[in-house]
Amino acid sequence: GLKVERLIGIGESQSAGRMVTYVNAVHPTIELFDGFIVHSRGSGSSSLSQAPQVAVPTPNPSFLRTDLPEPVLSVQTETDVFGLGGVGGRQPDAAMYRLWEVPGTGHSDAYTVIKGPVDRGDDPTVAEVIETRDAQPPFIQCDLPINDGPGHFVLKAALAAVDTWILTGEAAPSAPFIELNADATALARDAYGNALGGVRTPYVDAPVARLSGEGQSGTSFCALFGVTELLDDATLAMLYPSREDYINAIDTTTDSAVDAGFIRPADGELIKAQARVSDAVGP
Repeated sequence: GLKVERLIGIGESQSAGRMVTYVNAVHPTIELFDGFIVHSRGSGSSSLSQAPQVAVPTPNPSFLRTDLPEPVLSVQTETDVFGLGGVGGRQPDAAMYRLWEVPGTGHSDAYTVIKGPVDRGDDPTVAEVIETRDAQPPFIQCDLPINDGPGHFVLKAALAAVDTWILTGEAAPSAPFIELNADATALARDAYGNALGGVRTPYVDAPVARLSGEGQSGTSFCALFGVTELLDDATLAMLYPSREDYINAIDTTTDSAVDAGFIRPADGELIKAQARVSDAVGP
């Protein structure tokens, strides 16, 4: 069989809280992993021990240690910043640490439950923004169309970045935090409802929809799924007077995201290919 060459520890959501504790308290004692991705965490971390054993809580907020020789990349969706309280765990980049906050993304989304299970990596339609309320059909249906943002594309770039960091020592790119409003109580948004700052992608820089990690309601875990609201025809016509204008906008913003290291080149080609057949913008 294949020989393991590099081992990257990845924890998402509840497992991200456990990964924070592992990075901070366990890894320094055994050094099993070559690098880490902490994906969609809150501000705290899991207890070192809990009932029925003696409880050993961890502080909240819990900041990821930055003195390890192995790289740590934290990837946060919009939902995680306020919805999970991740804003309290924000910390600046360091030599072996990066934080990516990604506008237009949900803690969970349409890719997780609909597109991902059938994605083989070469289908441009995966890049199309859709509206669906089916968070887990037919069991969970949310009140609004769930988020269909670029979270999966950025996470693939994150994995590639950590792998390169381990192999060559070239650190993952830095990104600013998602911007907050004047009193730091909410995300700052543009005229179309998309968050400002953070990791930029064509989904928010050449938008066809308002993509948010917030504002969802409904049963079960719907609050984690964010929302998608396609822009109306008048707004799209103002943004993109012609299909060529739309294609050029997607090409430019996608190339910028690829060059910055936040989207993989192959995924960038899928995004651009989908723009050429999309019916989101008229002729």
